[in-house]
Amino acid sequence: MAEKCELCKEEIKTTFLDKLDGTLIKTGEGETSKKHFICSSCQKEHKETLKEKL
Repeated sequence: MAEKCELCKEEIKTTFLDKLDGTLIKTGEGETSKKHFICSSCQKEHKETLKEKL
């Protein structure tokens, strides 16, 4: 399953156990919630402002 980073649009790599090398952030609540995939480099760069950037 190849996911792309929402911020930099690069493909997110997976580990040998098929886990994402990054994070998954949910925004919204209930049925209006949305999943955003973020790579580890963007996660390090933006830290506290991730939800604001999305």
